[in-house]
Amino acid sequence: MDYQQILKKLENIVAETFYLWDHKRVGFYWPHYYLDHTLRVRAMSLEIGKKTGADLTVLAFAATLHDITKRYDGGILTDAQGNRVLDENGLWKNEMVLPSKSNVVTNLYHENDLYYKQHNVSGALIADRLLSDYGLPRSFIDPVTSVMKKHLKPDNLPPDEVEARYKDPESRALYDADIMDANLGYVAFHRNIHIHTYNMKKKTGKADLITYIDVIPNWVNMKKPFVDKLFTEAAREVATSRHLRKVELCSKLDEEKKDIDLNRNYGLLGAIDYFMGCTDDPNFRIEMDHLRDGWIPERKERLKKEENHREGAAKEALGRVEEFHSTIEREAVGLL
Repeated sequence: MDYQQILKKLENIVAETFYLWDHKRVGFYWPHYYLDHTLRVRAMSLEIGKKTGADLTVLAFAATLHDITKRYDGGILTDAQGNRVLDENGLWKNEMVLPSKSNVVTNLYHENDLYYKQHNVSGALIADRLLSDYGLPRSFIDPVTSVMKKHLKPDNLPPDEVEARYKDPESRALYDADIMDANLGYVAFHRNIHIHTYNMKKKTGKADLITYIDVIPNWVNMKKPFVDKLFTEAAREVATSRHLRKVELCSKLDEEKKDIDLNRNYGLLGAIDYFMGCTDDPNFRIEMDHLRDGWIPERKERLKKEENHREGAAKEALGRVEEFHSTIEREAVGLL
């Protein structure tokens, strides 16, 4: 049985499923984010799994399918006091958002009446059905769905229950990778740019680069506690580096603000300004490819053609962008 061939088919089903909804934004998510996030989480979880003795095939399937029903989750429900409403397992409850089109996943969702169930539970049941249809053995299906169910963890879970539930290295690796992707490193920073830009435009009708730059340090500090939430030493080591990288980024941006015009043209300020212009449905892959193949080369050509008494400073600024691009690409495939 060719597990890799089946995995590729499942990845295609996941990608197709994410685009069955017409609406653009739900909270911190947008259409292209779901697949971008899924692929990065799979890459990161496999890197962690290699260091922790995980079954990499089980982990690859669980990571690929872990958010397969995530798009049913609408806004987080709150009570009259504005507090988030929790389900019986201590997880946030969400509004329901229905797709405008259908496929095998949405059909299974409907047939099994999975409405209003948390996506880790509904996704695991659908994964069970899909893997069974491919003829995979129960000895493989059960670990995959178990890992999927555990990628969400209530904050109020007692320590002894956490220890008992998260003994297996596969669950630890997927949980850690999922947390890291959304909160730590340049990939999380890229996500924050689009969340914050969208919110600024929604509130005021426009997004200002410097206003956004000024709030980044608070966001970086807010994310530091996530390092200690991770299970594995391998993940905490990477997460610590990712956090320190963001702290260093804040210092670089603070310096760039002293020369806004130049750095808005050639530096990190300019790259962020470019990202802020892609707010409707941000596409990580397209943005990174354009940064490498369009944005950076265009500015190198500009420096060749124009007489610029500040060429040295401009080249240094471009160097910071090239370093940012190289780093975020390595993060995206789980190497940093």
